[in-house]
Amino acid sequence: MHIPQIREALSWVPLKLETSANGQELSIATGFFYQHNGRSFLITNFHVVSGRDPNTGSILHSRGMVPDTLILYVATSTTDQASPTMVQWKPRQLSLYTEGDAPKPIWTEHPKHGRRFDVVAIPLSGLEETRIKAANAPELGLDPIRIYPSMDAFVIGYPRGMSGGGHFPIWKRATIATEPDFDLDGLPRFYIDTATREGMSGSPVYAQEVGYWLPEGETEFDKASIGKGRRFVGIYSGRLGAEDEFKAQLGIVWKESALIELVESVPRDTEES
Repeated sequence: MHIPQIREALSWVPLKLETSANGQELSIATGFFYQHNGRSFLITNFHVVSGRDPNTGSILHSRGMVPDTLILYVATSTTDQASPTMVQWKPRQLSLYTEGDAPKPIWTEHPKHGRRFDVVAIPLSGLEETRIKAANAPELGLDPIRIYPSMDAFVIGYPRGMSGGGHFPIWKRATIATEPDFDLDGLPRFYIDTATREGMSGSPVYAQEVGYWLPEGETEFDKASIGKGRRFVGIYSGRLGAEDEFKAQLGIVWKESALIELVESVPRDTEES
């Protein structure tokens, strides 16, 4: 019997997300875990969990509905004596607001940019009990490659809710389109050139270099590596020109450095469920 194998460790990173209001499904998106200082955080976009435009605050749903629940599809393993280890996908439901007379969002926004940094962090434990890997997990063997315009990148998520079998993600190729050290419109983001689709909001983005490469900040040839190097570079949150195929289809990627600022601002007393 042929047993399917996962041939790319990064396929364990993205999570398929569903948002709903009063039990009615509103949208499908992508999220992932990020680890920092011994804590685990669920990461996705502000517009996914709030249902609002991060620039104007206006409600995105055509009938004025905003999410109250987030459903995560999490990979776990099951083994019995009669079959090999198999992957099961179990939905985990999160209420997006605290209980009580004055409910508050369970997510944290960027300490400086707020909702304009279209990324949120939700402290969430239990990652070690699943097959899911954090986007920056050491076992992924990521490399400190130097990032530059024209290099390859991959957005890994669920375009229009599609998956690559089970709930494994779809890989969409991209090219880094702007100088990554420069911010755009005063915000910590850069552009990628890619034909992404709705449902990929909140996807992790990885840059890739194949061949001869130097680590970030190195100039000495004896520091170079040969082979394939990958690096987590940020969070995808939508594209410009999406409404017209003849316009520049540029994806927005929020930088990892700002993500670190975000997770470091999450209060330690925040409940982790």
